[in-house]
Amino acid sequence: MRIVFVTPFYYPEHKFGGPPRKIHALASGLLRRQIEVMAITFDFANARNRERRSVENVPVQYLPWVGKGLRQLPLDRCSLSSAIRDADLIHCYGLYNFLCPLAVQFAHRYHKPTVLEPLGMYPPRARNRLAKLSYNLAITRRMIRQSQVVIATSRAELKDLKKIVPSHKLIYRPNGIDLERFKNLPPSDELRVRWNLSPHERVVLFIGRISLIKNLEQLILAFAEADIPRTRLLLVGPSLEESYIRKLRSIVSNKQLELRVTFCGPLYEEEQRAALGLADLFVLPSLNESFGNAAGEAVAAGVPVLLTNTCGIAPLIDRRAGLAVPLGVESLAKGLQVMLDPVQRDLLTAQREQVKRELSWDEPIQQKMELYERIIEEKEKVGVTR
Repeated sequence: MRIVFVTPFYYPEHKFGGPPRKIHALASGLLRRQIEVMAITFDFANARNRERRSVENVPVQYLPWVGKGLRQLPLDRCSLSSAIRDADLIHCYGLYNFLCPLAVQFAHRYHKPTVLEPLGMYPPRARNRLAKLSYNLAITRRMIRQSQVVIATSRAELKDLKKIVPSHKLIYRPNGIDLERFKNLPPSDELRVRWNLSPHERVVLFIGRISLIKNLEQLILAFAEADIPRTRLLLVGPSLEESYIRKLRSIVSNKQLELRVTFCGPLYEEEQRAALGLADLFVLPSLNESFGNAAGEAVAAGVPVLLTNTCGIAPLIDRRAGLAVPLGVESLAKGLQVMLDPVQRDLLTAQREQVKRELSWDEPIQQKMELYERIIEEKEKVGVTR
């Protein structure tokens, strides 16, 4: 079985948050089960890159491109076409890019079955909603028609996709977490010195993109309203929206929180895990998350979690490994107070070990293998009957 993953970003493109790491985890898991898999993607740092390299044993083919942001046009269509022609199945990740529609078109031409995984991008949210609505009408609907299966990774995303995907094509497959990466966290002493944290300060930690959809303005206002003594709020992640970071800094200044809220910039791999080692509480206040890998990673690291109930992972965590609250400054402030109270926190995280087991990649990867086998078998039967 030869599978081609098509994605505009791939590990280690850290600035795109959890999806590149998730896609890599799926590819690695399939390889360990003797499934032949390769990824086709772009190199954001070098638009001319057309090399093929191994990323932790996963073959990755980079395509040269032109464009801006995620609006890249591949310049080497021959490599894409050839890889798809030789594959048994194509798995496309994400919407609102020009690579996946082209891959689906090639797959349709060569009668190759396609799986589409929108990564929580439907329906349009945050920026450029009108352009995304137009994209959905012109392109997403066609990709769905030409795909055998569309994957939702949370119950919330499943509900959203039911509006556009026929029920016989839509399946639910949760994400997982690489639990081993968070079993033994690296030392965090250097980070504590870097951010001038006193030994007696508690840490409320956010890790993710500093982006409008993460709803960090409500988190900062809630932190101010909760009035929690001896506690620092650390915001870790790359800033891709300069106007938004200016807005957040203005809120911090207006609330006179300069000494209690720290914009830490991006951290990756070992440093990111070390930051989790500092945390008394991890917070994911997003307006929407199809899943919420960062919250799952915090659970895997043994850190209590506060998140909004608009995150796909919220039902798994709520009152088992943390607390899910509605959107809003008041509910987030109350959640901070509850989750920083040792007695209430212990009650709300009593099932954390069970949640960890449920977050393992083993079952999602097995489900994916069985899905691929079924789709390919059905496609072959149709070919025989013709």
